[in-house]
Amino acid sequence: MKLLTVKVITLVAMIGIYSISHADSGYRSVNSCMLNEGRTMDDIRVANSKWVEFVNENVEGGNITSHIITSVVGDMTPGKFQFVDSFPSLESWAAHLTAIESIAEGIAIDAAIREAAICAESQLYKAEES
Repeated sequence: MKLLTVKVITLVAMIGIYSISHADSGYRSVNSCMLNEGRTMDDIRVANSKWVEFVNENVEGGNITSHIITSVVGDMTPGKFQFVDSFPSLESWAAHLTAIESIAEGIAIDAAIREAAICAESQLYKAEES
């Protein structure tokens, strides 16, 4: 059983590394989340699509992408997911925070995401293509 756990953890790590290493260089924001009761992944998809559109319209240069990822091996807790957002520069990451926190539409989109899920953990990574 211990060997299976190690294999699962290794596989999940490899998938994460593969995803990051096969993307362009830049920054990746990873937010670990759990759906709120009564909410669905469709609620998340709708809100996240609005988020992507908003940040690309309000951050100079745009080119910001987002993926919603769910586990297929390992911790398959219902409602658990992650956002993996890609930013071309540290400046664009900082600018997106300013836009989300200071423009009414961004504040509303952020509130919709928070109503649908609790994202308790967040990391920002520097990604380099190799």
